[in-house]
Amino acid sequence: MFKSIVTPGKYYQGKDIVDNLFKYIEFIGDNFAIIIDRVVYNFVGKRIEDSLINSGASYSVIMFNDESTEAEANRIAGVVKSKNVDGVVGLGGGKVMDTSKLVSNICNLPLVVIPTSAASDAPCSAASVIYKEDGTFVKSSRMKRNPDVVIVDTMIIAKAPVRLLVAGMGDAFATFYEARACHESGTINYTGGRHTESAYALAKLCNEILLKYGSEAKKSVEKKEWSESLEKVTEANIYLSGVGFENNGCAIAHAIYNGMTAVLKPFPVMHGEGVAFGTIVQLVTEYLVSGSWNDDEWKEVTEFYKSVDLPLTLKDLGVENPSEETLMSIAEATCNSGSNAHKMPFTVTPEVIYKSLVKINDLFD
Repeated sequence: MFKSIVTPGKYYQGKDIVDNLFKYIEFIGDNFAIIIDRVVYNFVGKRIEDSLINSGASYSVIMFNDESTEAEANRIAGVVKSKNVDGVVGLGGGKVMDTSKLVSNICNLPLVVIPTSAASDAPCSAASVIYKEDGTFVKSSRMKRNPDVVIVDTMIIAKAPVRLLVAGMGDAFATFYEARACHESGTINYTGGRHTESAYALAKLCNEILLKYGSEAKKSVEKKEWSESLEKVTEANIYLSGVGFENNGCAIAHAIYNGMTAVLKPFPVMHGEGVAFGTIVQLVTEYLVSGSWNDDEWKEVTEFYKSVDLPLTLKDLGVENPSEETLMSIAEATCNSGSNAHKMPFTVTPEVIYKSLVKINDLFD
């Protein structure tokens, strides 16, 4: 079996970097379709437009309608094809990223991704998550290639709501523990091979940065200020986690999120918050199955969660006093949501997940 690693073509990160946007994308062309939602447009849209205008580039703005569905991607692709552009720019959050990837894939055009928060690791990967109109997870599809350019302006990240940064830390924090599980089970990664040593090292580095700098980065965003800690955590949330999950694999942490979206409607929290809880479920499952509780790891993880306000329980997700039926439904949906739950180095059944959910309730009751 071969090893493999894929990354975005180019990655740029820094303060106020979007003010020189065209410098980083002019090799693609000089006419772009910008996919953006109304909230993000009001926040940063004019700044992006001014940057392109001042550089002599042309653009068309296409508004995104809230949910990353196949129908929405096809609608936008139709508009993009009519504009005769050189490339697609996806500007916004995770679902704009997912849709922009699909549009780029459909139109066979280069893709530039500009995240306006560090809420997820979506920007760097070739994965596009598709949902139903009601937000229920449908599938994760692989694009022909990773984004050609990812541009991260850390002053924009600093001014975004702090909850988005914390959710991104929740998503990124899962990366190492899922990579470890996939390593132990010998799972094939999303690029079709085994993980490389560099990919596994990136997942480990992601974990180390979050543990060391996560709390300080959160304080920076609460003050709407840039800091070196924020710079490091932004890289962890977006680049290290994005390259890390794609080239190592996902496991129970993401499977739990997918399972919960099928049962809890509308899903009460953000993707990264749900995945953060999924990491807790994964660790508890590992401990219960092995019959050995890792006290040092558990303390490190739970103290980190408390320091940045990540959810440890279903109650923290807004699910008060879940019934046995609800817990079993989540467990069953988790196991039926795709392959992620079954990438562990042991057999995962609804009963196994159910026991972990019950154990977590007991631990924090």
